[in-house]
Amino acid sequence: MTNINNEILNIIKMKNIYKIIKILFVFALISFLTDCDKPMVQDCENYDFSDCDLEEPDWGFLIIDVTINDENPKVPITIYKGYIEDNIIEWEDTATTSKFEIDVSLNQYYSVVAKYKSGNNTILAVDGDYFEKKKVKVCDERCWIIKGGEYNLELKY
Repeated sequence: MTNINNEILNIIKMKNIYKIIKILFVFALISFLTDCDKPMVQDCENYDFSDCDLEEPDWGFLIIDVTINDENPKVPITIYKGYIEDNIIEWEDTATTSKFEIDVSLNQYYSVVAKYKSGNNTILAVDGDYFEKKKVKVCDERCWIIKGGEYNLELKY
């Protein structure tokens, strides 16, 4: 009976060891994927830090591309804070150039809608993205970068 109990205890110990190994592997993987102390640049002696923003930004520019053509020389644009369904309008105006920028706060999801005419029909172009700031390590400096905020609302033919 003692041999059977010892075998059962050994099996339980082995299962626990496998669980511990799995947990350690998951932690190692998460640590590797979220390691912000790893420099983005390897050549620190020759790196030009002009693109390194040391001060935390409060806002950034959304870059919006639209189609301007003979039928649509002016394109109504609506920027929603969050999703369109939230119906929180951040900005509304009419685009007269194919590319323009508008400054908005960061760490927010934005949805953008462009309204086009095609004969008697109306075409809505919609895009959305999370517009955020992130702190990254570049050599011995901590820099702020802005991610997202590019919206393509061009007509596809």
